[in-house]
Amino acid sequence: MKTKTNLWLAIWLLISLSACQRKPEFINHTPPNLTVSMDVFSDDTLLADFGCNEIQAPSSLIGGLEPSYPIATCIIQYIPGEGTEELAAEIESGQFFYYTGGLFGSYIRYIVYQDGEFVLLKTEEDLRKLFAPIESPDEALSYVLAVRNLSASYGIQYDPVYEYEVDTIEDTYVIPDADGHLVHLFHDQVFGCGPHWISEVDVHVSVEGDIEERSSRQIFRDPDLDDLCVD
Repeated sequence: MKTKTNLWLAIWLLISLSACQRKPEFINHTPPNLTVSMDVFSDDTLLADFGCNEIQAPSSLIGGLEPSYPIATCIIQYIPGEGTEELAAEIESGQFFYYTGGLFGSYIRYIVYQDGEFVLLKTEEDLRKLFAPIESPDEALSYVLAVRNLSASYGIQYDPVYEYEVDTIEDTYVIPDADGHLVHLFHDQVFGCGPHWISEVDVHVSVEGDIEERSSRQIFRDPDLDDLCVD
């Protein structure tokens, strides 16, 4: 009886170890071939005109927006108690797309070059008025990436360093539906204290440009960073 018990214990242990070491299935997709034009944003006076601390090229994946205006990211490094009263009021009322970074991060806005003029986009409503309706998968992807602090990932592969929480991990994709598109994206919890999870996030964007988060779940992390705090 003791021998049989030990045998079943060994089998259970092997099954447990096998389950712990199982690799997820990875489903990869080809990224869309999109580009962003930045040629018109060489004038440094734009920094002062629009209150930007820095002007940067956005991800090329923003290039699916229609009409295809030249577009740049306006980086605002606002610290409460500093800067103009107007900027303080705008930031405090949420007139930006998202905040990125840690304790001393940045607020994101956009500048587009429309009909020979530079136009500052401060809010999601500004973007919606300019680019809706959202009619194609590429435009849906670009629109959500412009509005939300999420990322698209392609060619995701297994890394033995990571610990995985799911059986299947799929690259970014876009699925059309009756009222818009479902966009599969990711969020990397870089800042704050660990564990630092990578999560998959499904977001729906309607034809009118309304965005709704449908689901989110943690999928993997680097356990070596569990005790790390990032400001």
